[in-house]
Amino acid sequence: MRSRSNRTVLARTAAVAGLLALSPLMLAVTPVAATVVSDGVEACADDSSGARVKKGTGADEPALYPAGKEAEFAQLADAAQLPAGSVTVETIFHVISADTLTRREQRRLSGMVEDQMTVLNDSFAGVTGAGAADTPFRFDLAKTTWTVDSEWATVTPGRVEMDMKSALHEGDSETLNIYAADIGGGLLGWAYFGQTYNGGSGAVKDGVVILDESMPGGTAGKYALGDTLTHEVGHWLMLEHTFDGGCSTQGDGVADTPAEAYPQFDCPIGADSCERLPGLDPIHNFMDYTQDSCMNMFTPGQSARMSDGWVEYRAGGNG
Repeated sequence: MRSRSNRTVLARTAAVAGLLALSPLMLAVTPVAATVVSDGVEACADDSSGARVKKGTGADEPALYPAGKEAEFAQLADAAQLPAGSVTVETIFHVISADTLTRREQRRLSGMVEDQMTVLNDSFAGVTGAGAADTPFRFDLAKTTWTVDSEWATVTPGRVEMDMKSALHEGDSETLNIYAADIGGGLLGWAYFGQTYNGGSGAVKDGVVILDESMPGGTAGKYALGDTLTHEVGHWLMLEHTFDGGCSTQGDGVADTPAEAYPQFDCPIGADSCERLPGLDPIHNFMDYTQDSCMNMFTPGQSARMSDGWVEYRAGGNG
């Protein structure tokens, strides 16, 4: 188990200290339906994908499953759970820039990638917050590739994305490909869900795209502690948002995440958007839309769901 780097700890500690100075009152948030205009909104052009965007960006919410897949995945609930730390995911980082990087720039980004991997492993090992689950997943950086392409450097979901991934994607359904660039459209990142891999073009579509400056030490402000990648890898492993389903009994399909009517942003301590149901909004969960310093956990139920998703859609390198 690797510990968080010193510079990441200092950045997160400073950010949390700033939050503690805020009023404990719940921030005013307007309820939303299918379209969200606020912090950390997910958006992508495919019905089995998700993304995170910056505050003030509007986007249509994607559906997690292709038609008919909800019942299929629900049947996985009784599958034997993988032990904590039992799955090591080969990870390949693709860093894309518009121009050739100087040695100094490449060293900076290389350090950010290393720190990002530490954040990712700490998050999935459950060492980031009280009650956080120690999931089955650990991530091993196999290689980092460096690509200069002015069009790919500002990629958004669509044709350019497919061209980029067709050229750069490596491995199979068990391989996590991460594409880091100065992505466009106000996006912080997006990902494709596990069952997509098995659908024809899945090997090309698969993977996670993130804003390069959202990595630890980046310039993305409250989104620069590395939790965009944690959030998107959660999607890659079949997690929905904590607010999916709103104040319904089904919710996000995970029993131990309290119901949430809409995404929360910043870090509204005490928020309770489903007052008639148990629990406060899970603002510290990696699958909400709060800022990085507020996110610190997956639940045991989410860990079990990711385990099920891995077994069903990724294990064995199918594709």
